Amino acid sequence: MTVTNWLKARGIELGASLCTAGILIAGLAIGVPFLRARIPETFLYSFCCVAAVLLRALLDLSVRAVVRAAQTVRPPARVPVPRLGPSGA
Repeated sequence: MTVTNWLKARGIELGASLCTAGILIAGLAIGVPFLRARIPETFLYSFCCVAAVLLRALLDLSVRAVVRAAQTVRPPARVPVPRLGPSGA
């Protein structure tokens, strides 16, 4: 996955979570009854939506950095290719 594709994917996820959080908080602002009855949970869920996306991106970057560092420390082992003899066996 290229950097551009990765950024697009994380941007879409972040946009969706911000939209969800915005809808919940807008619902509180206009006075939706079932949201007003659960104000703390609504704010907590809004925060968790955004935080989960940011945490996932951070974990993904961390794993990619560790994998890249491991590849530079020890290059992958080369597997010898079997050679066919003159008899074809």
